[in-house]
Amino acid sequence: MIVSCAAFHAGVQAQPAISADAGRVSEWAQGNRILLGVTQEKLGFAAQWRFERAGNGDIFLEKKENRAGRMDAGALLLIDTGALLVRDMRLEPGKELDAINGPLLMLQLVLRLLERAVPGGPSTVTKDRQVDISERNRSLVVTGIGADGEFVAPWTLRGTVGPAGKGSVKLQLEFVSSVPGRANQRYETTIAGVWQNSAPAIVFPDAMGLRGWQVYRIKPVVKPRGAMNVVGLGTTAPMGFRNLGEVRRHVAEWTNESARRSRWQCN
Repeated sequence: MIVSCAAFHAGVQAQPAISADAGRVSEWAQGNRILLGVTQEKLGFAAQWRFERAGNGDIFLEKKENRAGRMDAGALLLIDTGALLVRDMRLEPGKELDAINGPLLMLQLVLRLLERAVPGGPSTVTKDRQVDISERNRSLVVTGIGADGEFVAPWTLRGTVGPAGKGSVKLQLEFVSSVPGRANQRYETTIAGVWQNSAPAIVFPDAMGLRGWQVYRIKPVVKPRGAMNVVGLGTTAPMGFRNLGEVRRHVAEWTNESARRSRWQCN
């Protein structure tokens, strides 16, 4: 088997901070409280996700999902892309990051769609407005924690965006994109939600107790891809910590440890 080494960047962004269109910081990407209800009827999938993003970039996610009748609910907390904390959920071994990547990729999609629908930003949403966008050529690329996705053109976006009080924005959208290699199939998603960027800034304090939480270290791992091995992201076995401050200190140590190793080293 051929082994290929790829450079690994430890600071993977969990949310898009740059507008793909204007090359500037997007107001939509600065939201710190976002509630999304996502339905994919043909796939038998429905979810409600509540995101909170702290001023330092840490992300809390409370989720309820129904996959073809199988219910899943719990909470996750992403610390500096170095640790994933999990409560009230049983994660599939080897696929722990999937629990947060699915919601993060969909969140990124929604933010990109809002950038297209309302390029002036949330402050310009002063009344309900209709959204009707058709894109024939430009696909939408999103990234998560060691994962990426592409919503293939042509795609369409229909729905409404409007004010929800105190600087909040409500949205009701229907997104339809193409399925690669399947000309007669479409990826259809209904999205309802509320976007906020409200004060004060969210803080997850070091003193936050972690009773009932499991902590997974996020680390580079070698994964097979066809005839090659590539460096991606995975997790260690779950660990226990007393409080969030302990996790942050360990994340700093893990980051320093990774920095000392060659970014081109194969394991």
